[in-house]
Amino acid sequence: MANDAGLIVVLVLVAVAILMQAGAMVGIWLAIKNIHREVVGVRADVKQRFDPLAQSVTALLVDSREPVRSITANLAEISRILRDRTSHVDGVVADLVDKTRFQVSRVDRMVSDLVQKVETTADVVQRNVLAPIYEVSAVVKGVRSGLEFLFSRRRAPSVSEATQDEQLFI
Repeated sequence: MANDAGLIVVLVLVAVAILMQAGAMVGIWLAIKNIHREVVGVRADVKQRFDPLAQSVTALLVDSREPVRSITANLAEISRILRDRTSHVDGVVADLVDKTRFQVSRVDRMVSDLVQKVETTADVVQRNVLAPIYEVSAVVKGVRSGLEFLFSRRRAPSVSEATQDEQLFI
């Protein structure tokens, strides 16, 4: 009997434990069911708010396709025009550089010719103008010395002057 009473107590305890586990399982099942309902509600709310946003973004993308195409076409046209104008400006600059180089060469030749002509003219002036002037000047100095000699009084050289002149003569 004592054994029977212990067995009954153990069976009661096992039965209570199984009932508690069953209650816990029912509680978990109810919690999961509530979570599922809340997730479905949140999903419906997100879908309700997201659908208009997705439609707005889709409409915006559809509406922006044509302006983007237009902008792309304009940029391509601007790029082509810039390339054409750049090549045209490059040609003009190359032509300007060639002309400038030619003109600089021409000015250099003109300056060289001018310097040569000035040197030639200076030589001619020196030979044809200054040489006769030097000759005339020498003749005038000679005539002046001769006239001074003729019109000056001649005094007889003193002995000391003659001796001094002889000492200076080498």
